[in-house]
Amino acid sequence: MSAPLCVLILSSSGAGKTALQDSVCGFVPPEDLVKLTSLSGKALFYKDRMSLKHKVLALEEGAGAEDASYAIRNLISAGALVVEAAMKDPATGRITTMTNRVEGPTGILMTTTNPEIDPETRSRFIVTAVDESRGQTRAILDFQRRREGLDGLFSSRAVDDTLKRHRNFQRLLKPLSIVNPIHTELSYADDRLQGRRDQPKYLALIRAVAFLRQLQKPVRSDKRGGETVEYIEVDAEDVKLANRLAHEILGHSLNELSRPSRNLLLELEKMLRRGGDPGAPEAGGDDPRRSFTRRQIREFSGWSNYRVHIHLKELVEFEYVSVESDRVNNTYRYRLLYDGRGRDGSRFMPGLKDPPAET
Repeated sequence: MSAPLCVLILSSSGAGKTALQDSVCGFVPPEDLVKLTSLSGKALFYKDRMSLKHKVLALEEGAGAEDASYAIRNLISAGALVVEAAMKDPATGRITTMTNRVEGPTGILMTTTNPEIDPETRSRFIVTAVDESRGQTRAILDFQRRREGLDGLFSSRAVDDTLKRHRNFQRLLKPLSIVNPIHTELSYADDRLQGRRDQPKYLALIRAVAFLRQLQKPVRSDKRGGETVEYIEVDAEDVKLANRLAHEILGHSLNELSRPSRNLLLELEKMLRRGGDPGAPEAGGDDPRRSFTRRQIREFSGWSNYRVHIHLKELVEFEYVSVESDRVNNTYRYRLLYDGRGRDGSRFMPGLKDPPAET
């Protein structure tokens, strides 16, 4: 792809982020994988010209590549690295300059335990995490025990066969351009400034799904300005699959909230359905303004000012609620971003919708 995905795995120490990275890298053909434990600040600038082009660069721990964060950001954004350095000409003895160019694009996979990673670096990645729940721990421990038996011996061989098929499949993929004819039917939440950086990640996810399904699509061509371009088109199924991934990777879960904050979120949703009047019956539809003050929250819920302050702050931090300041009256108003999903514990991402099925 001309702009491959870059993924950052963020989790606690010992949760299994390296195991997850190793599993993902196992699907990559060995000739397309560059896996490093540590990386110095200038190392990427002096690699061979084509050594990273259309490769997966896997860094085992972000802390081992902190000095190279500038190079990593530029490799993702610009798709290439260019450095000019002074050197001594062995023939003349004079100081001259040498220019080295390292071609991209490069898909980067990195792990870290630091939740406060540099925002400029983090914004260029799709950030995901390892499931740290007790249920997942129980499943992992059970898997580790089963792997010691005879069935584990044969299952490991089956895994090798599966990885071989995936690698061979990837070798069949062609570098085709991707056109999205249904882009006007896509949606994304526009109530956060961060959406300007996040929507390109969502669109890249759609392109990645379409790219992987290229063998199921007709290859089209178009000629403009004397140049012929071959491409495949995004369809409704690509968007639906990308939405499922986006909800899991980029989405939220009500379980991440404390119980009081979750209760407050449900109270806010109920308040807006009733138009902010504690005694009014539910209207069956959301207030289109979806804007309110702390005083309205207190009057509707009966909560104390301190309790509202503490748990409303948590809802703002987790982006279930946004803050809007009134410069004239020097007051704050809040807007609900939550759209009612995720009550069953599933992850969700507000603002996404599936396109209508193709006929």
